[in-house]
Amino acid sequence: MVRIALVDDDIEFHALFSKYIRNFFHKNNILHELRLYNCPETLRYDLKEGRQSDLYFLDIEMPEMNGFELAKFMRKEAPSSMLVFLTSHLEYAVEGYEVQAFGYIPKNLLSEKIEGTLERFLTEMRKKTRKAYVIEGGSRFERVEYEDIVYMYKDKKNTVFVLMDRQISFRKPLREVFDEVDSDCFMYIERGYVVNIEHIIRLVDKDLELRDGTTLHIGRTFVKKVKKTILHFWKDRI
Repeated sequence: MVRIALVDDDIEFHALFSKYIRNFFHKNNILHELRLYNCPETLRYDLKEGRQSDLYFLDIEMPEMNGFELAKFMRKEAPSSMLVFLTSHLEYAVEGYEVQAFGYIPKNLLSEKIEGTLERFLTEMRKKTRKAYVIEGGSRFERVEYEDIVYMYKDKKNTVFVLMDRQISFRKPLREVFDEVDSDCFMYIERGYVVNIEHIIRLVDKDLELRDGTTLHIGRTFVKKVKKTILHFWKDRI
């Protein structure tokens, strides 16, 4: 079952949104559950009680707590959930990458954008169920989810995976690991460093700020390609 949630203080919008969600999942013969919240505090309570959804649609402009403030709380309680912001002002878009926004939908374009967003969401869900790198060697066997890898780097003859809470080092050249990783989310930013684009918060000049607080410098020969890749990746989510 796919679990969807909407957080929006506009009760009239709930009915319109519900219709689009119901039509999409019925058309695709997918069992779903839709939770409707008109108050961020109610959602906060549900999250603390362990009631999570796979995909959240958050209105940015709410009186009690705006969508970005709510999203920062949600990232602690439901880190694997995907977040889509609903707004009338796309200038907010860049701010949303700090909370790893999956996308944006202008409210006046809901009928045009909702289906594409849901299809992309289903595609990402299917990817996440199987996308992982397996480290093997001697008696060692470890499965590392792609989404958990913030970046990786070369350490002599080893590759080091940097996760949010730890590092994993194993004996294999970085170039070989990069070739084995089946995902467009990873890119070289210099000869010895590969970054997961989904963990990039912001790009300033030639520096990348990552979700774990790390700042990495982009190599001179990689700058143009890195900026172009990030731009395309972010545009696909708006």
